[in-house]
Amino acid sequence: ILQWPDRMVNFLLEKQVHEKRRIFNMGLVEGKVIIVTGASSGIGEKTAEVLAAEGAKVVLAARRKEKLEDVANRIIAAGGEAYTVSGDVSVREDCDRIAEETVKKYGRIDVLVNNAGIGDKQMSITRCSDDWWRQIIAVNQDSVFYMSRAALVYMEKQGEGSIVNISSIGGVFANAGIAYSAAKAAVVAMTKNVAIQFAGKGIRCNAVCPGPTI
Repeated sequence: ILQWPDRMVNFLLEKQVHEKRRIFNMGLVEGKVIIVTGASSGIGEKTAEVLAAEGAKVVLAARRKEKLEDVANRIIAAGGEAYTVSGDVSVREDCDRIAEETVKKYGRIDVLVNNAGIGDKQMSITRCSDDWWRQIIAVNQDSVFYMSRAALVYMEKQGEGSIVNISSIGGVFANAGIAYSAAKAAVVAMTKNVAIQFAGKGIRCNAVCPGPTI
C-alpha cells in the first residue's frame, strides 16, 4: 500500500482548506471598509487579520496604540491593508472620532465589528462592587451602543452596511459573572433591536456568541 509522507498529506489538506475558503469567500469582503474594535489582541486581532487576508480595508481600534501598530504592521507585511485609530470605546467621544476618522480615510463604513470587551472574573452579585459593575457595563455594553450609533449615521447615508456584535454564551445562558452576563445579554437585545429598526434601510445587524477562548 502506498503511504504518502506526512508533510505531503498536510500540504494537501491545507491546500483543500484554502481552496474551500477561496470558493465560498471569494469577494465577500474584498474592498470593504471594516472597523474592528478591540483589535489589539484576542478575537479582535485574529478577526482583523482574517478580514485583511480576504481583501478588506481594516480599521483597527483599541486603547493600546503600540499593540495596534504591531497588528497593523503584520497585516501590511502579509499584503493586507490596515489603518489604526487608538481610542477608548467606552467613551462616546472616542467612538465618534473612530467613525469620523474612518470616513475621512476611506469615505465610508461598510462593516462594524463590535468586539471590544473584558471578562468579569465570574463575580457574583454579592462580590460585584459598584465600580466593577460600571467598568464592565461601560466596556462591554456602552461601547456597542456608542460605536453602533456612530457608524449607523454613515451607513444610513450609504443605504447599506453591516454590524456584527461579539456577545457571548454568557449573554444567552447567564453563566458568567453578574455584570458580564448582564452586559452581553444587553448586546443580544441591542442586536435584535438594531436589526429590526434598520431592516428596511439595507443595514444588517447580527451577533456572535462565543464560548471560552484561549
